[in-house]
Amino acid sequence: MSGPNGAAERGTSRLSGPPEAPEAPGSSAGPGGRPPQTPPRLIPLLPGVARGTGDRRALLRTAVLQVVSHLVERAVPPAQRVPLFDQAKDLLDEAGWGLGELAGALEPGPAQDALLSALGLLER
Repeated sequence: MSGPNGAAERGTSRLSGPPEAPEAPGSSAGPGGRPPQTPPRLIPLLPGVARGTGDRRALLRTAVLQVVSHLVERAVPPAQRVPLFDQAKDLLDEAGWGLGELAGALEPGPAQDALLSALGLLER
């Protein structure tokens, strides 16, 4: 780029402001002389449905068995579903069991125990 008198201009641009002074060693100033922003503290979250303890775990176990019945035997109307039905359905999605496996877990026994254990809902 050349200036009005034809001389080449070096290291300047019409869009840039005045050059900033270099930072002193050990300085913690960020761009524009502002203090650097510290990143927010992140709390890692684990995806999935919370299992809970005590009464909530028992309610979730009942809901899981109702969802299994809903999927394998007959649909449970929304008005008749237990309060944790949707959470139990999400929990079963996480488990990844197929309909054949769920059909085996419909009645009390080893298959049902295996399902509840895999979901972290088996009483010990």
